[in-house]
Amino acid sequence: MAPWEYDIRSVRYGEWDSTKEDLNKLGIDGWELIRFSEDIDESGMIKAFFKRPLDCLEI
Repeated sequence: MAPWEYDIRSVRYGEWDSTKEDLNKLGIDGWELIRFSEDIDESGMIKAFFKRPLDCLEI
């Protein structure tokens, strides 16, 4: 089983197209969404938790 790297990023939330654009950019870098936090800040951002295999960095 591959070891994982984890990260927490803020992504735009509320407009589907903006959220999808942010998630697609992270997905291109190998990040897989694990979950969203439950809180959306006043600027419409939500924390998203991601993981990717460490071997993803060896490209």
